[in-house]
Amino acid sequence: MAEPNAAPKRKRAKYTPAMRQDALLAYVLLVPTLYILFRIFVVPIFQSSVWSLYKYNLMDGSDPKPVGLGNYADIFKLQDFWTSMGNTVYFTVFSVAAELAIGFFAALLLNHAFKGRLLFRGMIMIPWAMLTLVSGLLWNWIYQPGYGALTVVLHNLHLLPDSSNPLWLSSSTKVVTFSAIADIWKMTPFMTLLLLAGLQSIPHSLYEAAVIDGAGFWKKLRHITVPQLLPTAIVAVILRIIGAYRVYDILTVFTGDAKTSTSYLTYNYAFRYFYLGKASAMAWVSTLLILILVIVYMVLLKRNQDSHL
Repeated sequence: MAEPNAAPKRKRAKYTPAMRQDALLAYVLLVPTLYILFRIFVVPIFQSSVWSLYKYNLMDGSDPKPVGLGNYADIFKLQDFWTSMGNTVYFTVFSVAAELAIGFFAALLLNHAFKGRLLFRGMIMIPWAMLTLVSGLLWNWIYQPGYGALTVVLHNLHLLPDSSNPLWLSSSTKVVTFSAIADIWKMTPFMTLLLLAGLQSIPHSLYEAAVIDGAGFWKKLRHITVPQLLPTAIVAVILRIIGAYRVYDILTVFTGDAKTSTSYLTYNYAFRYFYLGKASAMAWVSTLLILILVIVYMVLLKRNQDSHL
């Protein structure tokens, strides 16, 4: 006899032969997709982890030789690696800091009601929607000596003597700086949209209470807007740090100097010098650094979600 408070047993779903055949057909149809995903994602990751432990150069024709962590030790001794790492950190800090500052004030502006606000919100999307390669070619033209827009504008504003014709991209440091400016132009809309979404999630009742207490614009900004927006801003900054660290395509437009970023140096070691072992080791160092940022991002995202429950 069944107990009165016992939970009712769930009835097992009955599958007809036709349903089993449909399910089997679905699994069969998934096999090619799963195989392609396995070959594209899983195999290269596993292969690069193995190659990072071997001395492997496609050009010398010799077989791969196991060197343990020798490739990692070699790249840490490589001056070009540290130069590229320094340039990458400089590019990341400069571009993300500027994008955060400009994006914050743009989000504040767009959060207020004014005529044509929807038009401006649409217009700021244009740089972000543009392909990175296209925006890189555009800025490369702007930086060209002589006929470039930057030189012409500075000449017309008499901020530059007519006899002066500076080479804006004449060194690695200048290339990284002007590449960061191009990246700021392209990615600031992304930061603005994230911060604008954060601003719109702040309860309006907080501002109404602050007005009753006599708080002005700066007090509301300091005591309400910034603290409430901080979790969103941290998540946005981490996302941009991850994106900026992987910069590659825009630098290929400006220069052929591999030391301008870690990603560019890794590409050159893999597909120009064919040192697959060292290139794999560089890729895994970058992967571990990005993985740390992803973990930080996930923790902050979880805290942000918990704070809104």
